[in-house]
Amino acid sequence: MRHRRTAAAFASIAVALGSATAFATIGGPGPVPSTGATPTLMPEKVRVSSYPVYDARGHKVGSAAWRISPAGGNCCETYVAATPTGRIVESGGTYPWYTDDQGKHWYEVKFDVPDQNDNGPSVAGGEGATVVGPGGDIYGVTWDAYSGDHLQAYRYTAQNRTWAVSEVVMKTPAYDRPWLSYAKGPFVLNGVKTNQILDATGGTLTKDVDTLSPDGQDYSTPSYFVNDEKSSATVNFKIPVVHNSAADWWQPHPGTGTIPLNAGGILRTANTDDINGNNPCAVARLDQATSKWQCVKLAGQLQGIVRQDSRGYLTEVYRTNGDTALTIATSRDGGVHWSSINLTPPPGTGNRLETPDLFNVIANGALKQAVVTARWDDSAHHGHDLVFRVDTSKPKPALMRTYAVGKGDIQTGNNVASVTMPRFDYESIALLPNGKIAVTFDDSTCLQPSTRDPNHDSPEVAILV
Repeated sequence: MRHRRTAAAFASIAVALGSATAFATIGGPGPVPSTGATPTLMPEKVRVSSYPVYDARGHKVGSAAWRISPAGGNCCETYVAATPTGRIVESGGTYPWYTDDQGKHWYEVKFDVPDQNDNGPSVAGGEGATVVGPGGDIYGVTWDAYSGDHLQAYRYTAQNRTWAVSEVVMKTPAYDRPWLSYAKGPFVLNGVKTNQILDATGGTLTKDVDTLSPDGQDYSTPSYFVNDEKSSATVNFKIPVVHNSAADWWQPHPGTGTIPLNAGGILRTANTDDINGNNPCAVARLDQATSKWQCVKLAGQLQGIVRQDSRGYLTEVYRTNGDTALTIATSRDGGVHWSSINLTPPPGTGNRLETPDLFNVIANGALKQAVVTARWDDSAHHGHDLVFRVDTSKPKPALMRTYAVGKGDIQTGNNVASVTMPRFDYESIALLPNGKIAVTFDDSTCLQPSTRDPNHDSPEVAILV
């Protein structure tokens, strides 16, 4: 749930968040012991609809069928990720959901959050984030806004097919819209070597104070990136180009502002302090020897949303031409040199991004493809959800086809300022091992009636059949 922040609100919490020491007193001493969770098959309504497909020149060449369902989510947000086995995880709402048969059947993983009306089909609901680790392990955090400001962490271990859940008490109040990143180690965290770090961030008024975890359960180490960056010297850094099959799956939502690296470590491009506007550097890295953020001077240049796929190649997407197009660029040498093309909506599918940040990209080195989703407004302000499939097998990317998803027939708002319109807060997309696509969208068919609003509209999940 995206909020507009105010200077007055920042001032009210500046003292509390001025240091990691102050932050550590907010939530308590640490997490409670883990507990299990059991997936339950849900009687989810599923439908199949077909929408136009366009060639690289924007000409309609047929249609594609999509399997659609509400599958988790909440009033305004639906968040999909995929694993190497083809499992699709949806975690926009209170509980994670998943499907192993491309949306024919859905399971809900429910754990011990006090149930209230808003956790079901309702006007609002909890908010979650998921990231996929090596071997198909799944990590997530979920914030429940309506039963005491709970934040819980969950982990699915693929090797033994078990779920574990723990209460996270180290958090800022009102953890609205969490984001989650996975970083390959080794790291030294609190003096102990760990093979990975999970970085969780959230908060209504600021997302500048993260919490770090070695295992996706114990998020008891706070991290205030601006303090770290200002207190360390800038170092030169070149992104290593190495193969890592897990990199096709651990790409986080753009809201994290992070880039997990195949060789280990993670970069951060979102380095502006929410409270005072300070920006120590354009790019920082999490120092693997200290687990502190450090400013870096890159050998190349980054902009927009950046992914490193399993080949070690970089893909980035950024808006251009007054938000009437997106640029997708690829680099095979760590960002020193780039090749790019523009992506534009086919005729009749909108002409301008609905909001400047309403797009997303996933890059897959094994498939040698990237998929980009964005929501475009037409002259009547109706939103059109499009997916661009891009060939990255050669140094210069090439558009293969463009899919329309949904009818493109409603106007949506994108944050809490939207009072009368349906909400569509962010784009989310996943690329499956077989090349199928899962994406979020919204149109007049996405009706999820609730006790409070029988005509409630909410984003849904569409999976290419």
